[in-house]
Amino acid sequence: MQFRRTTGFLVLSLIVAFILSACGGGGGDSTAPPTPVVTNLAATGITNVGATVNGTVNPNGLATQAWFEWGTSPTLVAPDNTTKQNFAAGTTVQAVTASLPTLTFGTTYYFRLVASNPSGETKGTPILNFATSALRPTVTTLAADNLTATSATLHGQVNPNFLPTAAWFEYGTSPTLAGATISTEVAIGSGSAVVATSAIITGQPFGGIVYFRAAARNNAGEQKGNIDNVSLNNPPPVANAGPDNTVEMGQTVTLDGSGSTTPSGTITSYLWTQVQGTSVTLSDNTAVKPTFTAPTVPLIGAVLRFQLTVRDTRSLTASDNVDITVKWVGFADDFSTNTTGTYTLAPGNNLVGVGTFTWDSVGKRAEVLTGLDNGLIFSKSVLATNSGIFSFDFNPTTAYTSHGGIWVRLVQNANNYYQISNFDYSPSGNPPSLPDLAKVIKVVGGVVTDTVNLPLTAYTENATYNLSITFSPTQVILQGFGAPVTLNTTNTTAISATSFEVETGQQDAFYDNIKLLAIP
Repeated sequence: MQFRRTTGFLVLSLIVAFILSACGGGGGDSTAPPTPVVTNLAATGITNVGATVNGTVNPNGLATQAWFEWGTSPTLVAPDNTTKQNFAAGTTVQAVTASLPTLTFGTTYYFRLVASNPSGETKGTPILNFATSALRPTVTTLAADNLTATSATLHGQVNPNFLPTAAWFEYGTSPTLAGATISTEVAIGSGSAVVATSAIITGQPFGGIVYFRAAARNNAGEQKGNIDNVSLNNPPPVANAGPDNTVEMGQTVTLDGSGSTTPSGTITSYLWTQVQGTSVTLSDNTAVKPTFTAPTVPLIGAVLRFQLTVRDTRSLTASDNVDITVKWVGFADDFSTNTTGTYTLAPGNNLVGVGTFTWDSVGKRAEVLTGLDNGLIFSKSVLATNSGIFSFDFNPTTAYTSHGGIWVRLVQNANNYYQISNFDYSPSGNPPSLPDLAKVIKVVGGVVTDTVNLPLTAYTENATYNLSITFSPTQVILQGFGAPVTLNTTNTTAISATSFEVETGQQDAFYDNIKLLAIP
């Protein structure tokens, strides 16, 4: 019986030991993995609208997420949260930072670091805080320029430091600016970039010293730059190269420096120097008003820049620039001289006789005389382009009983061209198939691909029509015969005009100011 009791006790002891072992007893490690360890650190990079919050985290062996709670509540009731950051399992202490979004200046904010792993969440203590600053503007006084005997331009730079800011200048004859004159305030925004500011002051004492400084204010207060000064005892001359201008290729251009002045003495010399653009030859680069011929430029045009330097009797100098924009011109003839002999002439289509093409020396224009049943085509090569504005003045004179007409073609070759036609009578009573209806057409490969009829309004004799045809691969716009007529082409084949033809049938007429220009 003793053996049985001993055996039973042994079995019971083994069972208890097994249970204790399974439950972590019997002297084994029963501690769960710890939560993260976090530390709050002071905020850095504090401005009046932002800051960076800082802390450290030890994941304590488990994958961990960390973030900051922040807000204006000292106890962080209902805080905002920064984006959660992930940290791998480990025991290394790691830095955690986050930039807070746009804040309100002059406000105290509270924050703490929070971290969480599978064992739980830890919040850093104590809660820290920082206050956004409210910075006054940063102001720098710069040198004055554009000096005359009684005026100057003052300059400065201001950084608003994120607050709405106004800037001005103080100036006067006192070295301390006692009783200074205040210029008009100018709003310069509320960013953080440096903004240039300036003011023109007039009525200053000739030969005196003017003291000045830039100043600015925002909601944080007022800030003034260092006091500078400028002497108006011997101001330099003022160069004036004239206003910027736009001209056409081949046009004679006159530069004009006659607006240059000096507060003392006289201007003794002028020097023009080209500093940008296609090189040209000035008639005299030391003249007050030199001339040059506008050069050939690309279809997009070009800008020529000239610098004028003047010197006065005191040997003081000043400079100024002028820009001359040159427009592309594929052709231009104003018939100021007799150029009719440079055109190619041909008989009109389907007419019996051939008209004449001569120069009207009185009106400085070309004249076509046809007579009844006669016609004439005059044509000219142009600089090739698939877009531009072709224009001329058309003045029909004598009418004939069988009526007159005009056809204008922008031609690539015999099978590819644009054509505009109109007449001195309304063809409204004719059948629609009549081939000479007033219209705008596009011809590609010898086939009319697009057509739009003109309003059935005839031109009249002894009236001048300023015709312009704006053309591109997708559109032709005719202006001059009443309201503009637009042909939007379905065939977008690019026709590159290399010549133009003007056909006059049974119609005497004058032509003038023929031009092909780039589309602006």
